[in-house]
Amino acid sequence: MSHKITFRERGQGPILILLHGYGGSIHHWEAVASQLEAHYRVIIPNLTHLYMSSDKLFFTVQVEVLAKFIQEHFPRERVHLAGLSYGGALSWALAAQHPHLVEKVALINPMVTDPVKNFLLKELRFFFSIPLNLKSIYVMLSTPMGNSFLKKAAHIFRDERAEGAISLERLKGRKLQLVAHMIHHFAWILRSEDWQFWNKKLFHYRGECRLIFDDSDLLFHQDAYLKFAKHLGCEDLVVLKGAGHLAIKSKPDIVARHLLDFLLVESVSQKIAK
Repeated sequence: MSHKITFRERGQGPILILLHGYGGSIHHWEAVASQLEAHYRVIIPNLTHLYMSSDKLFFTVQVEVLAKFIQEHFPRERVHLAGLSYGGALSWALAAQHPHLVEKVALINPMVTDPVKNFLLKELRFFFSIPLNLKSIYVMLSTPMGNSFLKKAAHIFRDERAEGAISLERLKGRKLQLVAHMIHHFAWILRSEDWQFWNKKLFHYRGECRLIFDDSDLLFHQDAYLKFAKHLGCEDLVVLKGAGHLAIKSKPDIVARHLLDFLLVESVSQKIAK
């Protein structure tokens, strides 16, 4: 696949770009976006081709592709960003690398720097730290350990629209091969990135940020989020309860309210512009 970015648009007003997670969908934002469109021109990019590009884009390159997307479609405008999980990581990276493009950034259960080291589950740390080839990953997923991994992954990333469909841990054949391909591709992205570069970059970030995370998220422990917030210099923290990792699907009303509370407050740059 190429890394061409298509997008859905709704509402009028300042630009608000919503970024979904790796393996996620624009549909994950639907319920949240419907509550934001009265105040913002909401842009929801489909990032599947960017994430799964056949030419394997480094995380840093993905950030630049998104920066180009913003510059081409919304020239001379500073946008608001909100990102979930891997989309949250792209959001903080965009804000840090291209502060002239971003007004405010909201991070929802974002992927933190050095993600593999911070994954809460040992199965995740194993699958994303060892450089297995695609065939090896497929074989591993067919074992009891792989079954356990898929079961826990489904619990973290479960899409409510998939209820009643075949369980992730019971996938076989081509569907299991697709999952293996996604894991292989994602593992390459995580292992290939220079996270020390981003660690240093974020120490100098001074933008307006809100970090929203769930206290029982199974991907990262809340201590990892608190440490990341301190690293980022983000003092505006919102702790959810019972939302899980896919908070924009499980608690869309609550997430939308916290986004509006943050975004509708006049920013420092807006006051200066006046």
